[in-house]
Amino acid sequence: MKKDLIFFASDGKGLTSTSANHIANMAKEMIRTLETELQGMVFYSTEVALIGNDNINTLSIGSDDSTVKATADKLFRIARAKSLIAWLREAIKAKERLIKETEALTIQDFAKSAGIEIPEAPKYSEPLTEDEYYASLSLQERNRYYELETLAAVLGKEIHPGGSFADARDNLARRMANPHDVKGDGRDTLIYSYRPTVSADVVESVYFDLQKLYREAQAKLNAIKYECEKAVREAGIRAQTEFTKATEAWNARMEDIRNRRAEYIRKKTKEYGDMKITIPYSLDGIYTEVSRLGKEGEDNQQSKEDQPS
Repeated sequence: MKKDLIFFASDGKGLTSTSANHIANMAKEMIRTLETELQGMVFYSTEVALIGNDNINTLSIGSDDSTVKATADKLFRIARAKSLIAWLREAIKAKERLIKETEALTIQDFAKSAGIEIPEAPKYSEPLTEDEYYASLSLQERNRYYELETLAAVLGKEIHPGGSFADARDNLARRMANPHDVKGDGRDTLIYSYRPTVSADVVESVYFDLQKLYREAQAKLNAIKYECEKAVREAGIRAQTEFTKATEAWNARMEDIRNRRAEYIRKKTKEYGDMKITIPYSLDGIYTEVSRLGKEGEDNQQSKEDQPS
């Protein structure tokens, strides 16, 4: 980008891109005229006469000495005019390139050039998990959780259907309702009698005591689990809230940087668009000559328009 600034005047004087393009076109026309003159050079005249007739007709007159001697000057003028065209065309392209590069400036490049640090996008921090919560408990608290979990599991297994005590209780009730079984026929008939060895009241009392112990253990276990769920939920809400706030702050900061970039591009493209193309000292002469040709053409055109029709 900086290399392209060489084409432009630091004092604000020079040519606009439109004027530079016009001068380049005029130089091109001058070159065409000079090349036509060079191509038309003939170093001899052509005459024709009929045999037996002294009348000689001149068909074309060859170039004179002054025309031939002017060849080098014309070639130098062509070379200087082409140099002028090359300079002006490159300057126009340089201005277009500067504007295009500025418009394509990424937010990262802008921030770097402006000394602005682009904030890192916030990341959502994973909230507290159940495992992490229990891992944070003290040795006694954590052991208490495992004890209650184990006790509730053991008691629950016994008093729920399929458990040893629950099945024994159901079997007692069934045998008390049907204390005898008869198996076989005739003389082979066997009568089985079932007699309780423990009081049904004792069984019921122990059963309900076990239920009470189970409920108490389960209630204490549920209290610990509730605290875990509460901590995990609050941590999740806290993490989401912090992430949302961080994201809003990040978006606001990025929007500010984007706005500053847009303003920079607007000002810079206008600055480049207003820059004037300078003419190197070595091209002053040919520039003046071409400019004069352009003015002469305009004067001749105006003179024709002023003549009465």
